[in-house]
Amino acid sequence: MTKTFEANANPEKRLFISLLTRDISVVAAFLDLIDNSVNAALEPFAEKLETADGYVRILNEENIKPNTEIRLTISTKKIEIADTAPGISLETACSHVFKFGRSQDEEVESDRLSVYGLGLKRAFFKLGRRVKITSDHVEGGFELDLNVLEWAKKPDLPWQFDLTSRDPASPKECGTRIKISSLYPETKKRLGDGIFEGQLRENIGRTYSYFLTSFVRISVNGKRIPPTNLYVGSNNATDRFQVNEVTCTITAGLGTPESGKYRDKGSGWFVFCNGRTVISADKSPLTGWSEGLPIFQPKHRPFLGTVYFVSRHADRLPWDTTKSGINEDSEIWQKAKRQMVEVGKSVTSFLDGRYTDEGTEIAQEELTKATKDRVDAMAASVAKKKKFLEPKRPRKVTTRIQYDAKISHIKKISEYLSQPEMSGSDVGRHTFHFFLRNEVGED
Repeated sequence: MTKTFEANANPEKRLFISLLTRDISVVAAFLDLIDNSVNAALEPFAEKLETADGYVRILNEENIKPNTEIRLTISTKKIEIADTAPGISLETACSHVFKFGRSQDEEVESDRLSVYGLGLKRAFFKLGRRVKITSDHVEGGFELDLNVLEWAKKPDLPWQFDLTSRDPASPKECGTRIKISSLYPETKKRLGDGIFEGQLRENIGRTYSYFLTSFVRISVNGKRIPPTNLYVGSNNATDRFQVNEVTCTITAGLGTPESGKYRDKGSGWFVFCNGRTVISADKSPLTGWSEGLPIFQPKHRPFLGTVYFVSRHADRLPWDTTKSGINEDSEIWQKAKRQMVEVGKSVTSFLDGRYTDEGTEIAQEELTKATKDRVDAMAASVAKKKKFLEPKRPRKVTTRIQYDAKISHIKKISEYLSQPEMSGSDVGRHTFHFFLRNEVGED
């Protein structure tokens, strides 16, 4: 008689933590912490943030200004993040916030930046061994004091964190404070390398540019971070579509120069999911370059393309679990990529055909004419479907003359003219104008 036995398949916490944090950087862990605060700040506006048009309308509402402070204090000894958002209720913390992943029937439509239920836990598992969280909410908040190493040793199922309740708070007293200490050696090394804070500030300004404009103010060690805004010419190509309750708007046009020059960091494709920047200045096959669009070259630096995905169901957006990359296999990304190529072609075609005689760059006056007015990239993305209008090519009145001549002959002519220092091109111009004046009869 055959017997059935049960093999132990319970997850081992230390392995789980290692796998969860292996592929996320320290910077990305900080962004996960900030996501938690930004998401709380967005909760009162959830109904207005269901489409790209809603995101743009909020930009234009004068009564909506940044009213949530998010303050990061970092050192090689501890990390603290405090916000003045509405906070997290004890009920939400018990049933939702600390759960790893989402059940099939669980959907929190007020979440705009919480995708898989991993970010907050993964962040503090990545950074340190001791975590203290205090959250005040009008319905009653909670406290968590977690020793990660001790928790990882406990084999008990189900997994759980012990929370202590806090009394209801007034709206002005609400907010969440997270302190992470006993930092891991690799975290300490990264925070003390001399460049980390600058990289973190740059990433925050780029990642939360939209939210810094309308909802939150973020500071790192007391220094306020400004948004990294994107602007595109009003002459642009725009398309939009919807799949499975996800709207996608695609815009391609010409960016704006910085100190008279188009920079790499401001060109290529920028991809956003629910207002959060996922990809910046991409020039790779991921966004269609060399796969429908030409291989990106310096002449394409004026190109600026944006893709905005918006949905009240954050898990349907095409971002990966770190929210710093794209799930290339998602249906909506595959459709978007095809549309990106079609929308972008008109702009790259214009740039490809606009060399100066020297063949090194596009004449600035043509770019200015083609760009027209400068508009906010997100506002441009919700415009009606339209095409990029290539300016009429100016009639050429000059052409380049090139030919080979013996050096000895060039030298003889320059000596005959008593100007032995003349270059080959100078000799060519002189002989051309001599013939034009004396044989053709024109100056």
